[in-house]
Amino acid sequence: MEPWQRWCARTMLKDATANLHGEAFEDFFHRLMASADPGFFPVRTTKGDKGADGLLISGRKLYACYGPQTGNEYEVGRKFRSDLSKAVDHRGDDFDTFVFVHNNARGVAPQVTLEISAAQDEHPSLKFENFGLDRMFRALRKLEEEEIEDLIGPFPLKAMVTGVGMAELAPLLAHLSTHKTRTPLPDGISIPPSRKLEYNRFGEDMAGFLRLSLPHVPLIKDYYDGLADPVERDEVAAAFRQEYLELADTHDDPDAIVSRLQWYILGNEAKDLKDQIEANTVLMYFFGECEIFEVPPEDWPAAHEALEGGMT
Repeated sequence: MEPWQRWCARTMLKDATANLHGEAFEDFFHRLMASADPGFFPVRTTKGDKGADGLLISGRKLYACYGPQTGNEYEVGRKFRSDLSKAVDHRGDDFDTFVFVHNNARGVAPQVTLEISAAQDEHPSLKFENFGLDRMFRALRKLEEEEIEDLIGPFPLKAMVTGVGMAELAPLLAHLSTHKTRTPLPDGISIPPSRKLEYNRFGEDMAGFLRLSLPHVPLIKDYYDGLADPVERDEVAAAFRQEYLELADTHDDPDAIVSRLQWYILGNEAKDLKDQIEANTVLMYFFGECEIFEVPPEDWPAAHEALEGGMT
């Protein structure tokens, strides 16, 4: 997909799944996963699905879908407990990971995270995964354009002009906008070293622009530390990493990659300086966490100087 198609597909996926409930959501999930991974086997409801809506044989994962008509998190929690119990009783030898599949654009509700945490204590040998819209989008990106359009509808006839941004980051950007102040960088915080900026060949202007956001990076950590959903940070990080890798395959200029990662956050519509700095704050957080761009080897400065010396 072209970059504008990826941004457009994210919004189209959200719209396509927003009003899918029960069997309709299960059917969409089956079609998506069967196209994305030949090792996925949909479980069709006959005389009871035994707590499973899909199995990934090679990965030993069992998927259970939750597309309720209402947003009652206690009802979702009850169904989670019921499905897990049935899955363990009837399919306990088939899986090592229980995957919670949902179409809630706001993420996993607090009550449901409590149920998952309790289930982890009760079943220490099992792993539990969250499969929301971001994971669906990552599966969608593996498909051919015709398959994507078959699932979520045709793309616009021309490249998107206004931006859609990254929906999962909207609360984080709001948090930054509310809490950030122009303060000195706190002592003791780990920040991306200059050598990493140099190693990745950023231009002087871009490197300076990125450094402007460093005083606000601790707010990102505070935000993720305070979330009820413990896996949201990892989901967003994985999405950032995948986007970076795809851009790195097609762009040699690191400054251009930064610009497109900004588009990934904000959309490709022109934004003011405040929005750009907030996007850079997110980028520099994941930059410092080594999710995006390359980490220089420990001997890089010496090797770099030796190489330059040999070229003169």
